[in-house]
Amino acid sequence: MANILRMDLYRLVHGKSLWIFLGIIAVMAAISAAVMAYITDPTFVQSMQAASASGAPTGVHIGFSNGSGPSADDLAETNALAAQLSQGMTPEALVGSVFLGGGGLSCLFVVFLAIFLAAEFESGFSKNVFTVQPSRLAFLGARIVVTLVLAVLFTAVIVAATLATAAVTGLELVSTPLPDFALWGVLVALVAAGFGMLTALAVWVTRKMAAGIGIGILLASGLVTLGIQGLGMLVPSISFLSDYTLSSCMGSLSLGLGGPLGAVHIALVGAAFIAVAAVLSAAVLKRKDV
Repeated sequence: MANILRMDLYRLVHGKSLWIFLGIIAVMAAISAAVMAYITDPTFVQSMQAASASGAPTGVHIGFSNGSGPSADDLAETNALAAQLSQGMTPEALVGSVFLGGGGLSCLFVVFLAIFLAAEFESGFSKNVFTVQPSRLAFLGARIVVTLVLAVLFTAVIVAATLATAAVTGLELVSTPLPDFALWGVLVALVAAGFGMLTALAVWVTRKMAAGIGIGILLASGLVTLGIQGLGMLVPSISFLSDYTLSSCMGSLSLGLGGPLGAVHIALVGAAFIAVAAVLSAAVLKRKDV
């Protein structure tokens, strides 16, 4: 397994894909945090109020029904949003509003992982891997470690870039105790790793990059969870199942540790998906044509 890990780390460090994806994440985090800081700046709200009072057009009318500037309702909504963001937003909620609630982190992560894993089969690299390490279980163990490490890396980059931009732009956040913040970060990485292992399973079953990306995005975007929730409306007795999906766990984490699902619940769900995906992957990897 150590030999495979060394090869994986070499491919990751010397390849372009990882750095491109991390760069995209950093840019998205910086832009999103900067926008949050801008709309919570009192100057922004005051300028909207002044434009409304003078009747002068604002130049940008996204969401406004006429060209004479923001209405009283628009200003009220803006004031409420600014107050909410500036007075009660924690670092977890800031990151969550950008990357977790809509599945942004999960989708980016599974796309990269599908590209990374499928490249082995499409390039014939997997044959060299199994020559160096014939044990399929060792191969699987190395992939689980790589998935966990990458999940931690993606989470760390997103958090660091978002909070760094918030600090530079002067966006005030409510402080969170370090142990709680660390636990939240671990849970985010764990859930992301769950999505990653399901995507890896899809790649090993199909050995196709497109299939791995498609299945990964389908799961990470929360469409499966929405389907379960819709079915739960028809059959109320199974509505609780939606709380046991990775998307629901990530959605809860987008609100911080105070979300609807507890930390223990999220940890168990994330670990269960990783374990089940690993068991199924072990069966798939026994195929000699993989």
